[in-house]
Amino acid sequence: MNFGKWKRTICIVFSLVFLLRAVSLAQRFQEPTQDELRMTSDPMAPGAPAVYLYREEATDNFAHYVSCYARIKVLTELGKEWATVEVPYIPGYEGKPIIEGRTIHPDGSVHPLNMSEEDLLARQRKAIQLHKLVFNLPNVTVGSILEYRWTRPMTGADLHFFDKLGEADKKEAMAGLESSQLAWETPEWDVQQKIFIHKAHFYYNPLNDLERNVVGSPITHYVDGERASYIVFTQHLPAGYTVTRAPAPKLDFTLDIQNVPAIREEADAPPLDATRYRVRFYWTPYVTAADYWDGEQKRWSKGIDEFASSTDKIRSLAAELTAGASTPEAKARKLYDAVQSLENTDFTRARSDAERMQMHMKRELKRAEDIWNEKSGTSDQIAALYLALARAAGLDAYAMQVSDRSRRIFDPNFLSLNQLDSLLVLLKLDGKDVYVDPGQKFCPFGQLSWTHLLAGGLSQASKVPTYTPPNLSKDAITAHAADVTLSPDGSVNGTIKVLMSGPAAMHWRQLALEMDFEHVKLQFGDAIRSMLPQGMSASVEKLEGLDTSNGYLSASMKVSGPLGSATGKRLIVPGFFFSSAARPGFLSEEKRESPVDMKYAEQVIDDVVYHLPAGFSVQSAPAPAQLPWPDHAALVVKTQVSPGVIDIKHVFARGFVLLDAKEYPALRDYYQKIAASDQQPLMLTSETVSTGN
Repeated sequence: MNFGKWKRTICIVFSLVFLLRAVSLAQRFQEPTQDELRMTSDPMAPGAPAVYLYREEATDNFAHYVSCYARIKVLTELGKEWATVEVPYIPGYEGKPIIEGRTIHPDGSVHPLNMSEEDLLARQRKAIQLHKLVFNLPNVTVGSILEYRWTRPMTGADLHFFDKLGEADKKEAMAGLESSQLAWETPEWDVQQKIFIHKAHFYYNPLNDLERNVVGSPITHYVDGERASYIVFTQHLPAGYTVTRAPAPKLDFTLDIQNVPAIREEADAPPLDATRYRVRFYWTPYVTAADYWDGEQKRWSKGIDEFASSTDKIRSLAAELTAGASTPEAKARKLYDAVQSLENTDFTRARSDAERMQMHMKRELKRAEDIWNEKSGTSDQIAALYLALARAAGLDAYAMQVSDRSRRIFDPNFLSLNQLDSLLVLLKLDGKDVYVDPGQKFCPFGQLSWTHLLAGGLSQASKVPTYTPPNLSKDAITAHAADVTLSPDGSVNGTIKVLMSGPAAMHWRQLALEMDFEHVKLQFGDAIRSMLPQGMSASVEKLEGLDTSNGYLSASMKVSGPLGSATGKRLIVPGFFFSSAARPGFLSEEKRESPVDMKYAEQVIDDVVYHLPAGFSVQSAPAPAQLPWPDHAALVVKTQVSPGVIDIKHVFARGFVLLDAKEYPALRDYYQKIAASDQQPLMLTSETVSTGN
């Protein structure tokens, strides 16, 4: 029997195994208990809209299927949303999902699912289409139990899916499969869900020798040309639980877990993927994490060095751009300004292949000098160009690839370079480490985008995974200055001036690359109005400094509206014109499970000058104060009274970026003290009545 015929025979066998297994699964719906039917709330999850009574995920590569089984108790009207289920799959690689389901009412009556489904295209890539099959369980009421199972087959002709693709499309398809996190061979177990789970079971049967050596996997496991022979996993689970593996010869992976809390989306928290409970499996050619990072650091570094090689063109360009610079830092700054001036296609638009051909451009940019020749490139390409120029100018420069902290937190136990998003450059200048972010448009020299602060990854200057430092609060200053005149009825009118540096300014400068100036002004005005006392109106008259990373972004605004309340001959207005409306979201949370992520260290300076109404004087005002939190933050309040005028300053400096959840009680206590201080009013009284101190 030839190989092709033998392969088809094996495929038929696998198809039969899958069908038999699917029939067996279909017979495993559970009968509800009387306690489950009578259940109206759950003491384990107070106020929950619904809870999982049981949940199961299985990936069986011997039988070629992926399945999910669920029993959900609906507790409120909002819980009915869980009757709509989406099943992702890839036509041509996987068969159309087989779906079974039913709704059980509190009286025990059963309403089976008569399939009414929608097959939607969720995402299209060059080589693959990701679909999702959507179905709705019938006759759902509060108190119902929702029960369903979907099964995605990976059998028969599906094994030939990749045979039909060219090499480029195979790579595209593999990337698509990975990015969609579909369980095609190695699953990712989503242990934690948006609702409480009483019991859950997870099962994974990896590829066995018959499939790998005889049939041939549709995607052979390689990492940069090396056979990936070891299957490993990372797990983030509650204390007391771990993935177990059966002894040889079976070697299946399982996890049984109980009482999994619902995902909590807390304010000012790291990305959810960094904190939720899950297990990720993958193949690797390395035995240990140390071997992986050592090997991959060398491969990655070699690729960077090839792209950023010092050609004659690069050396000539570096000499031209640094002409007149007398120090290494002066050279570094000149080169930085030069690459920052290039078009960054991550902030504009990358040209299509057809456009590149029409403009007689290269289809593939293989060296740093190609980026300079075209005067445009992606963020990483521009960073690699800066690396090449810095080295050609004689600077001590190293590449660093890190995770984007707005998307994920680097995990050194997850042996994958796919978690690294952005290329930075580390300079050694006069014995100091200077991190630069050439690929971030309008990022000042010597600073990083907030998404790259405290970010982990690989560095050519280190043999092990490393991290970037936090920023200094002096490099992120926001100043608000109001000069307003009060009326006896409590209304106010005047001007506001705003100055910004660091990440806050970079946000608006990058936004101006994506939309027209008038839209930026509107959004900027909305942002400032959200900081003012309720009812105040503010319109932006001038907005400057959007087109440069040097200096401050500045704005001037007209402000007016009701501010205080007049009672008799007294007038009470907020003492702090700006900070009285600014409250971090976590203040409402008594407990905390996730770290607190404040993005970047900063200084915020609020200064309001009140011109008093004629005949009024200050009866009481916010007291001068200093409120330190050693090694973390400090608040200073200053008040200066002159005839007819009072100037109130509120200066807050925060030096920390990330705080562990165990520090949350101290953090919340400190911010509550600030909030209490910020409630102090300014009380004015007419000079015709006696005044207090």
